[in-house]
Amino acid sequence: MENSLKAQELRTLTGKVTDAQTGEAIPYATIYVKLTDGKKKAAASDFDGLYRLTIPQNLATDSVYTAYVSYTTTRKLLPHGNHPILDFQLSEGGRLLNTVTITPKSYVNPAWEIMENLVKNKPQNDQRYLKSYGYQSYNRIEISVVNIGEKMKKNKVIRQVLPLMDDLQKIAGEEGSPSLPIFMSETISDYRYMTSPEQKTEHVLRTKVSGVGIEDETLISQLAGSTFLQYNFYSNFLKLANKEFISPTSNSWKTYYNYELTDAHDKIEGKEYYKIEFKPKRSHDLAFDGVMWITKDSYALYRIDCTVSKDANLNFLNKIRIQQAMVQPSGTTAWIPKQTRIVINVGTTSKKLSGFIAKFYLSNKDIEVNKDYPASLFKEPMVMDKDVNKIDEKYWVKNRADSLTAADKAVYKMIDTVKNLPLVKTYADIAGMLINGYYKVGKISFGPYPYTYSYNDLEGSVLRIGATTNTRFSEKLILSGFLSYGFRDERFKYNGAVDYIFSRKPWVQAGISYQHDIGQTGYQFENFVLAQNNVFSASIRNGKVSKRGPFTQNIWNTYVQTDLFSNVRGKLSLAHRTFDPLFNFMYRDNEDKITYNNYEVSEAIGEIQWTPGRRLLESSKINKRIMIGNGNGSPIFTFRYTHGIKAAGGDFNYNKFALNIYQRPLLGIFGRGEYSLTAGYIPDALPYPLLENHRFNFNTMRFLEFTSDRYVSLNYTQHMDGLITNSIPLLKKLNVRTVAVLNVLEGSLSDQNNEAFIRGRGKLNRSLGGIPYVEAGYGVENIFKILRVDFLHRLTHKQHLNDAGLEPSNFAIRTTLQFRL
Repeated sequence: MENSLKAQELRTLTGKVTDAQTGEAIPYATIYVKLTDGKKKAAASDFDGLYRLTIPQNLATDSVYTAYVSYTTTRKLLPHGNHPILDFQLSEGGRLLNTVTITPKSYVNPAWEIMENLVKNKPQNDQRYLKSYGYQSYNRIEISVVNIGEKMKKNKVIRQVLPLMDDLQKIAGEEGSPSLPIFMSETISDYRYMTSPEQKTEHVLRTKVSGVGIEDETLISQLAGSTFLQYNFYSNFLKLANKEFISPTSNSWKTYYNYELTDAHDKIEGKEYYKIEFKPKRSHDLAFDGVMWITKDSYALYRIDCTVSKDANLNFLNKIRIQQAMVQPSGTTAWIPKQTRIVINVGTTSKKLSGFIAKFYLSNKDIEVNKDYPASLFKEPMVMDKDVNKIDEKYWVKNRADSLTAADKAVYKMIDTVKNLPLVKTYADIAGMLINGYYKVGKISFGPYPYTYSYNDLEGSVLRIGATTNTRFSEKLILSGFLSYGFRDERFKYNGAVDYIFSRKPWVQAGISYQHDIGQTGYQFENFVLAQNNVFSASIRNGKVSKRGPFTQNIWNTYVQTDLFSNVRGKLSLAHRTFDPLFNFMYRDNEDKITYNNYEVSEAIGEIQWTPGRRLLESSKINKRIMIGNGNGSPIFTFRYTHGIKAAGGDFNYNKFALNIYQRPLLGIFGRGEYSLTAGYIPDALPYPLLENHRFNFNTMRFLEFTSDRYVSLNYTQHMDGLITNSIPLLKKLNVRTVAVLNVLEGSLSDQNNEAFIRGRGKLNRSLGGIPYVEAGYGVENIFKILRVDFLHRLTHKQHLNDAGLEPSNFAIRTTLQFRL
């Protein structure tokens, strides 16, 4: 009877605490009631924002409060009933550690000793010091349209989903902002990591995808794997949005952050932890605001909840938040992430404009450490199970880390409704065109659209139409081509190509093509780039083409390429090209005593490219290779050998050798570097259009000003992000960033080739003559978030053009359009 009475005196209150704007769960929030005896009864939300609070019936007041760092404390009336449910939606605006703390010189911050011990104990607590580890991961990704205002509700698409708005509001809660879900995926995979040598692999077991404009679930399965959601705060820097953010547990923590010990005895499940708030000393640095919990016995990171500073110099990303809970597997001192949640707001800088919010949730289980894995396990960085896209709801109920809530199920249902709306499908096609450069109409994709119109002094206005077949036509056979017409020269140009994909793993592809078009000596040979830039390729067809050594060309080309090994691609091409100059040209072959006003060449080209740290995505819905990096900034090596064959219809026998190294290393607080190092050697005597004409990467150099048959060039750009501008108030407010540029060329031209050049192009000496060409510059990027302006100075060979009576070009201003976060 006594126990029954006690039970009746208690009430159990449950619910969920979420962010009012994003709907993200808020872990570790305090939910409490004030008692009539002056005390408080409190509970904390778990990682998923869920809480359970037992309240003495007769002692509780009529209100329930929720508090969490950086959020406004919220109060609600206590509902009736013995098992009431009460959800909270919190708004940002609460107190967080001040940016600058002024203290006496003698003051010793109690948080400093804890941080010093945390860094000191990294070798025993950091998972990277384990021999190996592995686990099964479950991750969920959700993308939604947010900030749906009255103006947006008048949009044709939104009007069609207005009947769903009530459901959206129910999902958001009484005080939350409704969002329109457009994508959701779930993935289960086995992840394994070995420290020495560093190797990792992921076996994707099953994926479930639903989204607007999604055609290839297999591709999404690879992009949605847990590999892309791995964050280790023990690292000095965390890569996020293709930038490096300073970790609050960095070895240089005192240099970049202020800390405050807010609770030295915070209890979680009966154990005490240090609770420390942190904030960057400079608000515009790529750093975090937040709070973390540190174990008292081993000074290990137990929990962390952090947000990228609102003032951080980022584009289009309004907010990035990372929450992580750690677990210590038995038999080891190391801690491994058990749960991770990442929330990213995209493009919601104005209250009047809609944007997107992306939520990522990762949960690991069945953790194992220090196992001996066979080397064969790491042969492929990612393996797709044969049943990866199998539809089986029972599998998900059994294997997902947590059951779907009613809100999650409503999201799936809503996405299925939205993606089937005709107008939404049209918008998705248009978005695909803007991203890929092609507009899909059934089995044909038209484009690339940047080529549609151009104007130059040779052809006048040029209209062009191009098209290629897509996977609706065939998953292996690709037909493509273009037709263009110049209204000044009144000539048609055209191209036709047939490509065939024999295998996707390993990738084996071959093709043949023919092209009749205008070429430019200044841009004749392919630059060493991973992917073609359609905007740049289209732009060089404009302007004063007559000064770039233009010529008419007919090109037959056939090729075969394959993956020779992991991250090693081989390509063999056979080509026959004509050269009919549209400018005064003459070449005298002293050996054969022949003078050429035009010529033909036949070439065999072999190329090997090594891309360590990158992998090829598998897709049956996209007829091209999709190469992605693993974030380590590894260099890319490309070697190319070209052999000219006179016996195959060409006019010359020759050899060309070229090696390129390209890398974009992350440099922490110094931003990001980007360089291309190229070396080339041409041992034979050739007409100068077949030699290396260097204008491609040197902005203060004239077209055909310098030519080499052996050379080494370095093109380096340092993106300093906010390293300098964050200290200048006006520039800091504008979020502009500084860049530095250095271009160096060391080359030479044999006497035979230089004499032939002089005879063909006048008296200007095209050889560098043993003096390197050096070009340096500085610039500002992120102007209006999309513009970059560079100011470039020629430092050597300043009199070169003057000596020939030509107008000097020792200074250049370059404006480019770019999208960088």
